[in-house]
Amino acid sequence: MKQRLLTILKFFKRKVNKTIHPNKTERSNVLTPDRIKIISAKLSVFMRENKPFLHFGYGLRDLADAIKIPPYQLSAYINRVLGYNFNDYLNQYRVRYCEDLIQKGLIDHLNLKGLAVKCGFNNRTTLNNAFKRFTGSPPAHYLKGWKKKHNSSF
Repeated sequence: MKQRLLTILKFFKRKVNKTIHPNKTERSNVLTPDRIKIISAKLSVFMRENKPFLHFGYGLRDLADAIKIPPYQLSAYINRVLGYNFNDYLNQYRVRYCEDLIQKGLIDHLNLKGLAVKCGFNNRTTLNNAFKRFTGSPPAHYLKGWKKKHNSSF
């Protein structure tokens, strides 16, 4: 009796695990064109309206839970369709947010560390690296160029 019960429990555990954690073959089929449209729509609205990239320690699971998409599907979408890893995906939003703050003149009172924190980066170094990657120049040069281009006296 005990052995039969263990066999039944193992069977259900495999069923549950397969539902929660599909194998690689099943995962590779999750990004149908319709599924991509759904994920894209949910993700873009959520990112624009909630700005989760401004929160420290925000992870893939947090985002997946928020938009009600399984984490492995969200990860596959970001990796395969958008061509980013999750950190780069968030960092591109953070950099755009920094650019927006600079262009609106809302960072006069901030140093680079303050700007980094305000835009969701953990530190200045991460801000500098991400900014260089996505804009081609570090934030200090970007700010100087923006001021010069717009004859601004921020």
